[in-house]
Amino acid sequence: MTKNTTTINQSKTVQVNHWRYPRRVEVLPDQVALQVTVPSCSHCPTCQRRVRELTEVLERKPNVVHQWKWADGAQWIHLPRAKKQNPLQVLGEVLEVRIGV
Repeated sequence: MTKNTTTINQSKTVQVNHWRYPRRVEVLPDQVALQVTVPSCSHCPTCQRRVRELTEVLERKPNVVHQWKWADGAQWIHLPRAKKQNPLQVLGEVLEVRIGV
């Protein structure tokens, strides 16, 4: 992921739901980011469906602050988190997905 002035505390590869390819999670001091699309095929119907599914989840939660970003050829979703919150738990609960390491 392209970094500006933000420092990444931790980066890990995870399995999301039944998605075919693993995704990256990057933990920052005050947020967590999930790679939603795969860089080699971010334009494919499957990746675009993943974006749509998460967008629909977030539309049902209008109070959830989030931001979509492109980095390293992939689309990422960024969510805020308190420093003591488990980043994978934040992703799972807010996005309604199962995250496995």
